[in-house]
Order: sequence, then C-alpha cells, then structure tokens
Amino acid sequence: MKIRLLRRQDISSACRIIQQNYSVRFAKQARLELLEMFGRSPIKPRYFVATIDNKIVGLAGFTQAWMDYSVYEIFWVNVAPAYQKQGIGSALIRHVINQIKQKKPRMILLTTTLPKLYSQQFNFKRFTRLANGYWLMGL
Repeated sequence: MKIRLLRRQDISSACRIIQQNYSVRFAKQARLELLEMFGRSPIKPRYFVATIDNKIVGLAGFTQAWMDYSVYEIFWVNVAPAYQKQGIGSALIRHVINQIKQKKPRMILLTTTLPKLYSQQFNFKRFTRLANGYWLMGL
C-alpha cells in the first residue's frame, strides 16, 4: 500500500468510496470538498489517498481551521468496504497526523463514531458527544 496526495483525476474514485460507505448525497458533497484542494481559497484542504496496485482504496483529508490557524481538522477518513480492517484507515490517519504536526499545530480535531479506536491508537481525547453517535475529539 502507498499513500500519496490526491490528484484531480482521483476525485471520482474517492467519491465512489464515500458513496459506498455513506450515500450518493454525501458523495456529491464530498466531490465539492475534494475539488477545493485545487481551488483558489487561501486555506485549501489537503487530501491523501491510499493505493494498492495503483487502485485507490482509501482517503483522508485535513485543513487548517478558519477560526484559529493553529487548529487543524481531519475529515473524510474512508476505506473501501472490501479493504477495511486491514490497517489502511489507521495508516492514513498516521500519515495525516504527521503532515499536520509539521505545521506545529496547537490542536487537531476530528469527529468519529469510533472514539475508542482514536483514543487507543492515536491518543485523541473525547471532547463531547454530537448527534448520530459521533464524538468530537482532539489531539
């Protein structure tokens, strides 16, 4: 498995993974967010993809927060269903955290339905419970 930056031509493959894990509606929203990496915004998200034999099997993104430039947010951590439970998501998270740490953040935030995993593997702390079983967590 290799992890690399998302390319514009990867967006459809990345959105298919999000659609498999969520819905068409979420995939359409994700497409707009993924395109922002190539937009003109002064604060652009960065997305990484995991590949096996040049096939995209997962993705994860992060951005600098508008409210405080020393805060970063991780999002769209997704692995194709056929490749889940193989450490790909964890590898993507580690990669994204390492990318963010190079920027000397004061805080890294994410929301998840898997708070135990993020606490045990990455030392994230639970901040508050959100709607639909999600937790806001920080590192």
